[in-house]
Amino acid sequence: KRRIRDHARDKIKQTAKQTRHSVEQTARRVVTGDSSKRIADWAREAKVVKTVDKFSFMLGVFSLLSTEYVLLKYPQHFGYFYVAVMSYMIVLRIYLYSKARYIYFLIDFCYFTNASCFVSVLLLPQNSTLWRINYASSNGLLLAAILAWRNSLVFHSLDKITSFALHMMPCLLTFLQRWPSDGSSAMCPQRLDEGNAECKLGVQGAFTDPVLFYISWQAYYIIQTEVIDRERLKGDPDLATSMRWITRDTKNPMHKMALSACRATGILKQNEKFDPETVKTKTVFVAFQLFFMMSTLVPVPFMFSNCDFHWVCLMLVFGFAVWNGSNYYFEVFAARYIQKFEDQKKVVAAVGVSPAKGGDDDKLACAVTKEE
Repeated sequence: KRRIRDHARDKIKQTAKQTRHSVEQTARRVVTGDSSKRIADWAREAKVVKTVDKFSFMLGVFSLLSTEYVLLKYPQHFGYFYVAVMSYMIVLRIYLYSKARYIYFLIDFCYFTNASCFVSVLLLPQNSTLWRINYASSNGLLLAAILAWRNSLVFHSLDKITSFALHMMPCLLTFLQRWPSDGSSAMCPQRLDEGNAECKLGVQGAFTDPVLFYISWQAYYIIQTEVIDRERLKGDPDLATSMRWITRDTKNPMHKMALSACRATGILKQNEKFDPETVKTKTVFVAFQLFFMMSTLVPVPFMFSNCDFHWVCLMLVFGFAVWNGSNYYFEVFAARYIQKFEDQKKVVAAVGVSPAKGGDDDKLACAVTKEE
């Protein structure tokens, strides 16, 4: 009986191995046209990179047009569109950032605010307090973050489009909720009860509640990174967090402002730099980010009281992201593409093959690698 069981087990393993090999060969043949060529190698070929970039660009533009269509044609249903699109983007980002060791970026404030907006749309659509908190957080810190983090509309880059959407989509959602076409907004329930009563944000809605909301997120962030995962982060300095990223990104406007302020007040010496592992640096950035968050709330009451001013603010920030995208395409991306072709020419010269003759793609498979 034991011999029969062992024989059956070996037979199952052999069959599974043959099946896996057969599926792998079939997949390679379908995708690359050659059962001996790995799909990963094929994906790095220049022609594949170009095709993927073109498709991604088309998808990015299509997403923008779809957002505009829903916003203009069905503004009352924009909340559900927002939840569907952002859920898809966030799920993809969780997968990609987990592989890239960026998982701690997923607990930043922008995700916290988007989660709160999800709750408003799906669970508490009539809760005016939560809608006002989302309004202030979205049109305050998230809108300013597009400037601080230099978000850009680079349509072929899923990462850049997702970063922009995480900050801009809640702004559009709360704009439509504040200025609905029928005048019935959950942010201003008194307008329905008192006729044409003026709707104001007030000190509580414009400052107290959003600051407490931010502090609750900051407390969670500190507990997660400094208590729960302290040993993991301490043992892996290369594991990325927003704190480590911003303290090391010397070109970031927030880094520059914090460094100048700390040196001017004597907190840091003139030649001293931020160290993301020290308590002093962490304390500085927690305090500085709170101050920055509160400063971004200054224009929020004016946006809440004036639709035109709110729209102008959104368009100015949107224009900034478009400008950053154009700079990327004309000054960075174009140069990289030219460099790709130059690299391919070098490989062609080295192997003595003309790409026009065909049949030698394997020799050029790794000549060009993808750059976002």
